[in-house]
Amino acid sequence: MATNIKLPGSEIIDFNLKVEIEAKYFYGFATWTPVMGALLMSGIVPTDHWRKVLDSAESANKSASFWTDQLRRLIYELWENDGTGAETIPERNRKHLRGLDGETQATTASTRFQNAHRVLRHWGEKCEDEGQYLSEVEPVIFVAWLEELCLYDEILFFDRTWLDAFLKLHGLGATKIVLPASVVESFLKVTDIGDDGGWHPLGSDILKAQREAISRGSDPYAIEIIFPIVSRILDDRGAINRSSEKYESGRVLPVTLEDGGPYVLKRDSLRVQLGRLKSRRYTSP
Repeated sequence: MATNIKLPGSEIIDFNLKVEIEAKYFYGFATWTPVMGALLMSGIVPTDHWRKVLDSAESANKSASFWTDQLRRLIYELWENDGTGAETIPERNRKHLRGLDGETQATTASTRFQNAHRVLRHWGEKCEDEGQYLSEVEPVIFVAWLEELCLYDEILFFDRTWLDAFLKLHGLGATKIVLPASVVESFLKVTDIGDDGGWHPLGSDILKAQREAISRGSDPYAIEIIFPIVSRILDDRGAINRSSEKYESGRVLPVTLEDGGPYVLKRDSLRVQLGRLKSRRYTSP
C-alpha cells in the first residue's frame, strides 16, 4: 500500500529493499504463468515448484476454475503424511512458502495464499469470458489487468502492497515507500484519495492505451501519449464518427460506445481524467 507517511526505523527500509530486489528479478522474466503472477501479486516468491504447469491450458477442459485448480494441486504437492497419520509440510518444502519480503508463511492457508486464490478466480473468469486459457502472459499485462480490477473495486479484500511494488518499477509512485501490512495496520492509515476518477465511458479503451504506453516505457498518464493511442483504438473498431459537426481532428472525437450510445471524447477532458486516475492511487510526495 503506498503512502506518504514518514516513519523512522530500519524495518521499512529493509522491507522495501527486499521487495524491490525480488520484484525487479521477476519482472525481468519474459512471461509468467498465471499462478506465478497471482503469487507475486500476493507477496509469495514463485519458486520452480510454483512455475510448473500441471495441465496444458490450451488442451484442458476449459472452465473458470482452471487456474485455481492448478494452484490447489501445487499446494497439495507440498504436504506429506508425517507417519502418524497427520498431514504436514516437511522442512524441505518450506522454501516454497517464502514471501517477497523474506518472511516464510506459516501455512498455505495464510492471507497471502488466500489472496493468490482470489486473484486466480478473477483471472479464470477473464479467461472464460475471452475464451483464452494461455499458459503464459507478459508480466506487464498481468500487472495492468490486476490494477484495473483494483481501480474499479472489482476485487475485494485484496492487499495491494505487492501490486504497488511492481507498479513502482514503471515509475508510478516512485517517490513513495511501500509499507509492510503490519506497519500500515499499526498506524491505521491507508491512502485513499476518494475522487470520482474511477469510472469513464471509455474506461476499457483508456486502460488498453495505458498498458500499451507502459509496454513502450512511456508515461501512462501523459495526454500526449494516451490520446493518440486511444484515438487509434477507437478508429480500429470504427467507433469514431468523422462526419459529425463536432469532430475536430486531434481534439474532439464523437464516438459510438460499445452499447450503441453516443459519446464525445475531448482531449482536454481526457487529460483531466488521466489526472484523476493518477491521483486516485498515488499521493503527493
